[in-house]
Amino acid sequence: MSTTLVLGAARNGKSDYAAALLAAHPSITYVATGPKVADAPDQAWSARVRELRAQRPEGWDTIETTQLTRALLQSRKPVLIDTLSHWVWQLLDSQDLWRSDEQAIGTLEPVIDELLVVYRSLPQEVVAISDEVGWGGEAMTGRESTYRHALSYVNNRFSAVSERVHLIVGGRVVDLSDAPSVLSSTHSSALSR
Repeated sequence: MSTTLVLGAARNGKSDYAAALLAAHPSITYVATGPKVADAPDQAWSARVRELRAQRPEGWDTIETTQLTRALLQSRKPVLIDTLSHWVWQLLDSQDLWRSDEQAIGTLEPVIDELLVVYRSLPQEVVAISDEVGWGGEAMTGRESTYRHALSYVNNRFSAVSERVHLIVGGRVVDLSDAPSVLSSTHSSALSR
C-alpha cells in the first residue's frame, strides 16, 4: 500500500504525528522496539512506556520486539514501528557492536536488506518512526558515535525506499518525499569517519 518514514528529534511529536497518519484505520499493529518495562534501564523509561501504552486506542495490537521483519510479516493490519532508533540501539547492544562503526554497519546490513524487502512489499500501510541524529553536536563517546553512524545508515536506507519521508522540526512537518537523496555519499562518508 504505502510506506512512510517519520523523522525528527526526540520528544518532538513524531509518535503522535505517525499515529495520525494511520487514524483512518480502525485497527493497527503497533510494534514497540524499545526495552520492555521489565528490562527498563530506569524508572523514567518505565513510566514513559506505561504512558504510551495508556494512550494507544483499544483496537491496536501491540507487539514488543526487535524482530521487525517477523512482526511485519505476521501483521495483517497497517503497522506503526516505534522506533527504528530504539531498534538500532537494541541490536547494537544485544550483539555488542559498539567497538567499530564498520563492524556495526556490516553486521546490520544484511538485517536491513531483508527488512526493507518486506517493508516495501507489504500490501498494508507501514509507518516507521526514527530519531534524526547528529543535531546535538559531536558524539562525546565511542559508543555514541557508533550509534549515530548506525542509525544514520538505517535512516538513510529507509528514506531511500519509503514512498513518503516527513521530518518534524520546530512543531512543523516538512515533506521530504520529493527531495533528492544523498544515500551513496552518506553511506561511504559514515564508514570513513
